[in-house]
Amino acid sequence: MLYIIMVVVLQALITLTLLMYLIRNRESVLNMLLLYIIVVVLDMGYEYFIIQRFGYESVLYEIPGSLRIFKGLIFLYITTYMIKAGWKDKLKYLIVPLALVVIHHVISLSAKIFEFSWADIAIRSYKSYFIYYTYYWVGCLSLCLYLLIKYRKQINHPVAKNFRYLVSYVLLGVLIFWGVHLLGWSTIRFQKIYSLLFLIQFGWISYVYILTYQNRLQDQQQNPEPSMSKETYQYKDLSKIDFTSVENAIVSFYQNCQMYLDEEFTLDQLSRQLKINKAELSITFNKHLNSNFHEYTNRCRIQHFRQILEEDPSASVTDLAFQCGFKSKSTFYKYFKKEFDCLPSQLVH
Repeated sequence: MLYIIMVVVLQALITLTLLMYLIRNRESVLNMLLLYIIVVVLDMGYEYFIIQRFGYESVLYEIPGSLRIFKGLIFLYITTYMIKAGWKDKLKYLIVPLALVVIHHVISLSAKIFEFSWADIAIRSYKSYFIYYTYYWVGCLSLCLYLLIKYRKQINHPVAKNFRYLVSYVLLGVLIFWGVHLLGWSTIRFQKIYSLLFLIQFGWISYVYILTYQNRLQDQQQNPEPSMSKETYQYKDLSKIDFTSVENAIVSFYQNCQMYLDEEFTLDQLSRQLKINKAELSITFNKHLNSNFHEYTNRCRIQHFRQILEEDPSASVTDLAFQCGFKSKSTFYKYFKKEFDCLPSQLVH
């Protein structure tokens, strides 16, 4: 019996540790997809262990695994990242109530295994709010699908369409299983079919993860910073470049578009948006804007941060920094001090 508690506690600790890590290290879709894969593996492993050890008829199997509640949160974060929603970082506050569900699960299961007098009360209290999990899961998937369809024209992430189809597939599977349950059909038989569908979903998630990882590697390979000097001297006649037009295009882009607030924004993306050669952009940044791509982008992010902070002085500095595209607090403070020579709190007051 102690093995069950160890399994539940271990998977809970692993997942909660990863969630806390991701609060500090938001590396967008890649990390969140990896977390989803881990959550799925741990949840399915726990359920398989219960079935193999105690069978479908055991009361222990009737206690649903708690880690699955994080799936909705992960899907919502991926979606809000893709549509560049400014409130995506607010989702981290949902970790606290969801973590309490995991703790409640461990306590209820432990009480049942050790046959405490209050075990049945603990299990009933756990199951009483967990029966709404289906509504929660359907609601999260529906919201994700709605946002992905509504903002599909402004989404430029390479795997967004594939992820939208995945959300639709998962939602359809959940609705079918839910319908079978409501009709009173044999859920045991359909559960085996659902498990097969779930394996397809798992493979799809892995495929999207691989695509995202490949895209990230491609962006890194195309990062022009190391070869900027070479690109600069590829031009034998710089007089053929209309630097004024290029400069105006760059300035206009940063004033009217917020793509640069994406922490993964690259010079290659800017080149595609403006339809201007990367070398011409690099030369313009260096010769006419007295900067380079990264410095100019981070300066614009700092200015955007200042604007938001002045509108809402009570906002969290760290949250705003991440919303403005900074991957770490150290990078944010470095550019903030360089721009304003003071702390964010001093700027407001």
